[in-house]
Amino acid sequence: MIALKPKLSESVQGLGHPNLSLGVDLVFIPEFRKALEEPGTAFFDKTFTRWELAKASAKSLSERAVFFSGRYSAKEAFVKALDGPRIHLPPAFRFLYSEIEIRNDEFGRPYCRFYGNLSDYMKKTGSSVISLSITHVEEYAFSEILLSL
Repeated sequence: MIALKPKLSESVQGLGHPNLSLGVDLVFIPEFRKALEEPGTAFFDKTFTRWELAKASAKSLSERAVFFSGRYSAKEAFVKALDGPRIHLPPAFRFLYSEIEIRNDEFGRPYCRFYGNLSDYMKKTGSSVISLSITHVEEYAFSEILLSL
């Protein structure tokens, strides 16, 4: 019998022995479509950055629901990864969802930008995003994020 030792990717190996934390989230896209149709809802203005709102404004209603659901799922996954190691403890840090921005690089890969107090917290603690993935399947958006804490 041969025992295979798991290998970390080269991007993770260079981090030494970080505390890794994984966060995942799944959201139902039709809920976002319904919220977009509700006049006067403040959810989107409170949850998304100006850049995210502007990017979505050029899309159709259905495309906006998909866009926002994926980004919200990524933000929820981030929160779970950031606070996951603190199970049964109060949150280490409170912040606004609008302090997390989800963008895509020129090849379509998603990444995070941080603003305000969350940016300061990430710098102070030396935390970083190793990997972020967002996918949409039928009526669901799913995100997975791996953090080094």
